[in-house]
Amino acid sequence: MADLPYSEPLWVENLSPVASLVALPPQRSADQHNGWSVDSHVAIASHFASGQVDDTSAFFDGETTRLSLAMSYGWADDWAVRVTLPWVSQDAGFLDSTINGWHDFFGMSDGGRSQYPNDRFRYQFGDPGYGVDFAEQGSGLGDARIAIDRVIHRVPGEVASVSLGYKAATGDDDAFLGSGAGDWFMQARFSGQHRSDLPLMWHGQIGYTRAGDSDLIGPAQRSNLWFAGLTMDWRLSNDWSLLAQLDGHSAVLDSQVDALGEGGALMLSAGARWRFAPQWSLGLSFIEDIRVETAPDVTFQATLRWRPAQ
Repeated sequence: MADLPYSEPLWVENLSPVASLVALPPQRSADQHNGWSVDSHVAIASHFASGQVDDTSAFFDGETTRLSLAMSYGWADDWAVRVTLPWVSQDAGFLDSTINGWHDFFGMSDGGRSQYPNDRFRYQFGDPGYGVDFAEQGSGLGDARIAIDRVIHRVPGEVASVSLGYKAATGDDDAFLGSGAGDWFMQARFSGQHRSDLPLMWHGQIGYTRAGDSDLIGPAQRSNLWFAGLTMDWRLSNDWSLLAQLDGHSAVLDSQVDALGEGGALMLSAGARWRFAPQWSLGLSFIEDIRVETAPDVTFQATLRWRPAQ
């Protein structure tokens, strides 16, 4: 039985061309609901990153769209199973001119984006021993995930849970839709009300991924990855919330090139949520790469959620 007011973190995943291939699951509430829950999510991420250190280089110019459907079933108050099915598109996209205009208006550096033609597509990275040069646009099923959740701590105003999951190699790695390998992951999550009269909810997670060997990512791939996040949900009213969120993870590749995740990724997200019916909510948000080039320049997203009546 849910013990907290309805609240969920923003659905944030790093959709950069390499990081999006491995299982780095988004934050979720630690609370469970008996019965079915359904989340539908769309994210559009614009990439432009270029860098070289010694003989290792990377160049990413394109756009990733990911549509995800996640279905959860909870029972016995403390257990739940969740399946996530993504549909992924890798293409030239349409956001380049908008982002270039934004940079020009505020006098911001564009990292060299404006020196290239708009709406082109190419993913290229590697070193003298291994290289990827991918220029075919395409779409299809991505790598599906399944996870089992268990609430381990529940007191008024606080819930903690753990999760064990697996990412299956259902996406075509030849089309950059998946890694071509299975990954295991585990998470510990916390959700709670602020310990004062402020109308705040907090969520946090920390996790570990054991990534399977991917021929697409190559021999510099790291197998042991961490990920973590923290969310603040400020409830303006019963129907509206503002959210701010930090998410980070370790580098997927052993590389000193920022575009390949050198030092790990860090993303800042902001959004608003509208609970327009007792069991429905709609959230709109955007993500910025505050460690530049370790995540997409910008990601725009929307999430529609349905929860059983409490």
